[in-house]
Amino acid sequence: MRSLCLGDSLTYGYGVKPDENWVFLLNTPCSTFINKGINGDTTGGMLARFCSDAVQEKPNYLFLAGGINDLIAGLSETIPQANYYAMIHQAFHHNMIPVVCTCLPLIPEEARGKWPEFTSFELVCERYKALREWLLNFCMAYDLLHVDFYGEFEKVLSQNPGKNFYLDGVHPTAEGHQIMADIVLSALQGF
Repeated sequence: MRSLCLGDSLTYGYGVKPDENWVFLLNTPCSTFINKGINGDTTGGMLARFCSDAVQEKPNYLFLAGGINDLIAGLSETIPQANYYAMIHQAFHHNMIPVVCTCLPLIPEEARGKWPEFTSFELVCERYKALREWLLNFCMAYDLLHVDFYGEFEKVLSQNPGKNFYLDGVHPTAEGHQIMADIVLSALQGF
């Protein structure tokens, strides 16, 4: 099985070593996972590089994970919705099976403390909840494969109160990436 993960810094592995990233951790002798994450990318950027980064690689599965940076930049939720819609249909056109991934929940107070004050992370959180709900409903309506990192990571956080799985309230630690890899492995069993 050949899979490609198209996304932003959560896919790229911002702040962790390349071999600690969730995409790298999924590689086995029987399955290849290609990392096409770019730090700071938006879903518009993902769509713009769709042909060069996804179509050229000819993966069986295409994992799509983005949207937070669109909201941080102040774009409406309708922009990532339209971009996901386009990427999903392009994936089918090019004989790839799309897998929609939600992002991790944000911790606004940590993000605000470590990032410049250029956006309201509380507002980004609220807007991402609406985007996540749309993504999950879209997947249900079109019977699409999906990985709900947000919902599954929330469960891990609630089961481990006081434990920090984030570098900065947005990006996961190496342990957080391992949890993300485990979430994907669990989801793959249902595919």
